[in-house]
Amino acid sequence: MAISYTLKVNKNSGEYHLFKGEMTEKACTSDGKSICTKMLNSDSENNVFQCKDEDEARMQCATHGRKVCGICVSDLYLTPTK
Repeated sequence: MAISYTLKVNKNSGEYHLFKGEMTEKACTSDGKSICTKMLNSDSENNVFQCKDEDEARMQCATHGRKVCGICVSDLYLTPTK
């Protein structure tokens, strides 16, 4: 199964958090907690996007800038090794 990403808005803080999930034949799933584990699915007021692959999610997050949780978005990038 392919990994999918959904960007949700926290209804309390307005911050955007990424959720991982899986692509299915009909749609995609979304984990119960954000990648950073600081937001629950039930804390969202709407989705900015859903069912995006890693490349699409990276591009979409970049357009939203600082509103996106830095810990969540870091999952979309490689950590350089020394």
